[in-house]
Amino acid sequence: MLFGRTLRLPCDILFGRPSDTPSSPNEYLNNLEARFESVHVFAREGIKLASEQMKTRYDSGATGHHFKEGDQVWMYNPKRRRGLSPKLQQNWEGPYTIVKKLNDVIYRGRLTPSQKSFTLIG
Repeated sequence: MLFGRTLRLPCDILFGRPSDTPSSPNEYLNNLEARFESVHVFAREGIKLASEQMKTRYDSGATGHHFKEGDQVWMYNPKRRRGLSPKLQQNWEGPYTIVKKLNDVIYRGRLTPSQKSFTLIG
């Protein structure tokens, strides 16, 4: 489908074109609108199916992290530091102590007992 019309091919010269031409411009617009709607529905269904498949594939490899208060965790922080090669930088900081669990993935943690706690996302 190209711009709502069927393609004109060289074989049309030999065999002729199908005679499903509309009798009026309004009929043509109605047919075109119906075809576009069906194409959009088909595309939406395909996108939804592909999205569900990608989610399933991602979720199969994802592991949930469940921490309790008092657990020791390391935090990944890939912040680049000047003057040191990225290859030699340490991207992991810690160990942090979990102080409070805010919800399934967000925790409050601190490095030392005297330090102010901050948000960790696990």
